[in-house]
Amino acid sequence: MAETVRILVVEDDEDQLQAYSDTADDLSTEDIRIDLIKRQAADKAKQELLSTDFDGAIVDLNLSSGDPREASGNEVLLEIIEKHRFPVLVVSGNPQSLEDPIRDRESAFLKFFRRDTPNNEIFEYILNIQSTGITRILGGRGLIERHLGEIFWKHLACDFDSWDAGDRDAEKTLLRYAVAHLSEYLDLPSGVPNEYYHEAEFYIIPPIRKYIATGDIVLRGNDRFIVLSPSCDVAVRGDEGGKPVINASSIVLAPVYDISRDVFVQKGIIRENDNADRRRKTLDEIIKGQREKYVLIPEYRDIGAGVIDLQNLVAWSLDEFLRADRLATVTGAFLKDIQARFAAYYGRQGQPDLDKKDLLNKYKSKLTPQD
Repeated sequence: MAETVRILVVEDDEDQLQAYSDTADDLSTEDIRIDLIKRQAADKAKQELLSTDFDGAIVDLNLSSGDPREASGNEVLLEIIEKHRFPVLVVSGNPQSLEDPIRDRESAFLKFFRRDTPNNEIFEYILNIQSTGITRILGGRGLIERHLGEIFWKHLACDFDSWDAGDRDAEKTLLRYAVAHLSEYLDLPSGVPNEYYHEAEFYIIPPIRKYIATGDIVLRGNDRFIVLSPSCDVAVRGDEGGKPVINASSIVLAPVYDISRDVFVQKGIIRENDNADRRRKTLDEIIKGQREKYVLIPEYRDIGAGVIDLQNLVAWSLDEFLRADRLATVTGAFLKDIQARFAAYYGRQGQPDLDKKDLLNKYKSKLTPQD
C-alpha cells in the first residue's frame, strides 16, 4: 500500500493550484502518493488544521489578488507554528509581507521560497523531510501521540486514583509520569540490528536551562570545558541583583580536548613518535571507554569531536562561568555515563600488587586437559 503524504496548500490563484496538482501527480509513485488539501482563504485553512493531520504545508502570503497589501497567509503560518508540528514552506511573490515573528523563525522546518521557484523543488523539499520519519514521530498522528494514548489508557487510567485532586503540583507530577513512561516506550528495541544512537541525541542545542546545568559544554577563549558539578550544586535557587544563586561556591569542570594529533601529543595522550597503529589503538580504547581518564564526545553541528580529561579538573566561580559561552548540554542518558565514569575514576583505590608472573605459573596447569 502506498504511503500518503498529506500537504495543505493555501493559495488563491487557480492556475497555481492546478500547477501544484500536476506536480503532485508527477511525483507520486507506487510507494508514495501526494494528497493535496487546497484552501484559498486563511479562515478555511485554519479550519482545516483543526480536523486534518498534515505532513507539510505550502502557504502563499497574499490570499486576495485584489489587494496586494493583504497578507492573511501570516495568520495560517502563526497557527501552524504555534499549534502544529510539520514543515511549512512559504511560497510568495511578496516575501516582504512576512511578519517579523515569522521571519525570525526561519529554519529547516520553516523555509521561504520565491514564486519563481520550480514546483518540483518545493515538493521534493517536503518529501525529503518526510522521508526521515519526523512527521511520523512528532506529527499530529505520529508515534509519540500513539504512545501517549497507550500511557493514558494502559497506565494512567489504572493509577489515577493515587493522585490527590488538591495537589498543586499534580500537573507537573503527571507530566513527569508521562515523560518517564514515554521514554520507556521509545527505548523498546525495534528489532533493527546494530541500532545505534545518532550524534544529535548526545546534545541539547541550545541549552534549555537558563543559566547553568550539569553537562553544559562551554567555550572560554579557544578552550572547551564540561560542567561536572552535581545537579544539586548548580541548581538555581534564586536571583539576587539579576544574578542566579546556586548552592556551590565553585563549579567543577573538566577540559575537553579537540581530537587532533598536535593536541593529543601536547596533552600526553599519544607520543610524538607513536606510529599509526599505536595512535589508532589509543583512540579506539578511548572510544570504547577503556581509558579510564578519558571520555569521548562526538561531533555534531558546531560541536567538534573531543575528549574529556577527567584528571585535570578546574574550578570556576559562578561569575567566571557566566562569562563563558554555553554551546550545548549533554543529554541525560549520556551524561549519566560520563558522571559514572567520573565517579569511578576518582573512587578507584587499586589493590596491593601480587606477583602475577608467579601466580600464572602456579595456576596455568589448572586449565590443562587432564588425562
